[in-house]
Amino acid sequence: MNSEQSDSMSHSFHVTKAEREDIKGMLDLNYKIYPEEWHVSEDYVAEIMDKNPEVYNVVKVNDEIKGIYSLFPLNQHTYEGILNGTLEEGNLSEHLLDYDSPKEVYIYFISLIVDIHDPMRKEFAKKIIRDIPKELQRLKEKGIEIKEIGAIAITEEGENVLTRIGFRKMKKPLDMYNNSYPVLRASVDDIIKNIT
Repeated sequence: MNSEQSDSMSHSFHVTKAEREDIKGMLDLNYKIYPEEWHVSEDYVAEIMDKNPEVYNVVKVNDEIKGIYSLFPLNQHTYEGILNGTLEEGNLSEHLLDYDSPKEVYIYFISLIVDIHDPMRKEFAKKIIRDIPKELQRLKEKGIEIKEIGAIAITEEGENVLTRIGFRKMKKPLDMYNNSYPVLRASVDDIIKNIT
């Protein structure tokens, strides 16, 4: 066992809501994993947190971000615009909904990232995936009715994870940045059934 692995194992880790002080670590991990055309700025993340501080979920070990998943609540028109490419992610902050009162939302599963260079990556991924049904249940208890959850798979591994947890791949991919990306959709029930 190397020192990095034993260091990760010596501290328990869990999923928490991201705070402003997590932004730099979140972006460092994002930049390590996602292609440059999918990168966002620190200002963008801060603006999203200001509008809805409940959308970013992180796994930290010794104050270092080791995993992230993000669920953005949108209205149906904006959600469909993201999934069909008529609206870009960089414009989402002006469309993001809050959780201040009960409402109907469509969730854009904007990110699922784990530090693939860490020996504990599988444990981080399991922790994140097991947290997703808990988060969906928490939102339901707040009166948030989730009509559907959609995602765009940036990597093949991302697509594999999404299909394992209940997402269905759509026939029409998203053509963007000179590439084709699979679009996936799921119901809350499908995700809960596949994860729990």
